[in-house]
Amino acid sequence: MGSGQGSVLGWGRDKYGQASSTPPGADFVYVASGGWHSVAMRPDGSLVGWGRDEGGEVLGLPSDAGFLHVACGGLLTMAIQADGSITGWGADAFGLITSAPSGLSFRQLSIAYKFAVGLRSDGSIVSWGDDYYGQVSNAPGGVGFTQVSALWDHGLALRSDGAVVSWGNDLGGQVSSTPPGSGFTQVAAGWGYSVALRLDGSIAGWGSVPSNLPVEPGFVQLSVGTYHGMGLRADGTLVTWGSNTANLISNTPTGAGYIQVSAGGGHAVVLRSNLQGSPFCFGDSTGMACPCAGDGQAGEGCVNTTGLHGATLIGLGEAFLSNDSFRFLVVGVPAEKPGLILRGDSQVNGGLGVMAGDGLLCVTGQAARSQVQMSSSGSPSFLSFTDFQGAPFGQSSFGAGVPSNYQFWYRDAANPCTGSGFNLSNAWSTTWLP
Repeated sequence: MGSGQGSVLGWGRDKYGQASSTPPGADFVYVASGGWHSVAMRPDGSLVGWGRDEGGEVLGLPSDAGFLHVACGGLLTMAIQADGSITGWGADAFGLITSAPSGLSFRQLSIAYKFAVGLRSDGSIVSWGDDYYGQVSNAPGGVGFTQVSALWDHGLALRSDGAVVSWGNDLGGQVSSTPPGSGFTQVAAGWGYSVALRLDGSIAGWGSVPSNLPVEPGFVQLSVGTYHGMGLRADGTLVTWGSNTANLISNTPTGAGYIQVSAGGGHAVVLRSNLQGSPFCFGDSTGMACPCAGDGQAGEGCVNTTGLHGATLIGLGEAFLSNDSFRFLVVGVPAEKPGLILRGDSQVNGGLGVMAGDGLLCVTGQAARSQVQMSSSGSPSFLSFTDFQGAPFGQSSFGAGVPSNYQFWYRDAANPCTGSGFNLSNAWSTTWLP
């Protein structure tokens, strides 16, 4: 699933409206793209599709709600229903729909050109469809997998310890050159190559990797299509690589606020949220350097206590006190860590602030804090804070027209510097409206 709600933006090839006919509205939580069409999911699990409709992969989508996950292939769409079973619509090439495994408890799907892969809740993998390169028969057995990805004729899986397993066609070395070891957080299969996200947010690539694959850290999510790949940075900006077919690279949207990416056959779709407010306290050595020489990238706070990029705090929605539609999204948090939002009516601007643990405390004055939440266990790991009308973030703490300053504090016990075991994100300023 995605890490919040947003509007859908597309670009690239548009013969069937797969780039320009994205659905209106800003309440989508997930997007999936295929060869010539895409599908978006709303919070209630209902689906909307656009683009080519060769066999009902778009117009045949049900009006029901309650779907848990959706994936697109070349000319078909498949989804996981509320009971964990798999259903599909569109052209049934290679029996991908009729031969889908029965039973319940599926939680993720990935559809390649001639085969598909499903991940069950117990962490086991099921593969079906064409088996010319062993992409079905050589799928890994056992349990303990957390993610799957497939494209064209090879598949990838991520183990719970962060190790990567590959199978299928090895013409470009996309299987035999799989990097050893553990500690990876996400995998994405491409056409003749594969990528995986390391703990520091850098990208490992193997097989016939494009020469313009980014090498810097700071990414929180990856997606690869037929011609290009996309990376989502912790600050909500996009980076693309691969071929500039249909201006897939040159037309990459700029700015921040993006929360999920999906690369298709010749087009791209992303989810974008409306930013509300502005970041400060970047922890990038523009003011006083971070403690322990832990300077982060712009917008992400000080490097956290395990040496990875710091968490990023982003304000989304609209900060109206009357309807409480505002929320904070925090990305780049170590998985399964407790954290909370701090609020102050004053800024201790940027790196000139007071040192606190392995980060810089950048909010002060009349203080309040949110409830404690645990970061997610998936990739990317994130938290979403939405309760801003109840105590302590209600109107008793502040009023309309008053600037409020926020920062995310989280536990991170593996601390080689001070032993205090916590870290602070960048800070965010928002002026609330009536």
